[in-house]
Amino acid sequence: MSTKTLASATKLLDVAEALSGYAAQGVSHTALSKNLAFDAAFVTRATQTLIEKGWARKDEANGLFYPTPRMGQIFGRVLTSFDQAERSLGDMRRSFLAK
Repeated sequence: MSTKTLASATKLLDVAEALSGYAAQGVSHTALSKNLAFDAAFVTRATQTLIEKGWARKDEANGLFYPTPRMGQIFGRVLTSFDQAERSLGDMRRSFLAK
């Protein structure tokens, strides 16, 4: 993977992270670009990619971008994974102590 591709991926994740803080009020393209100090053209491509993946939506009435529930599901899967690991460890502990 080229350094340029990696840099673009990192910046895309920066846009997703920034967008996650605007679930209630939404955020404009201009604000994302300014807050992240990213070129407006890149923010356009990034938001289009996030929309295509189902992680963001654009309200055509006000022009603002919002994260979708799918973005939150990622965090939910992380917590579920920890819960499963915790249960498994508890089962192993109980099994070990029972013998």
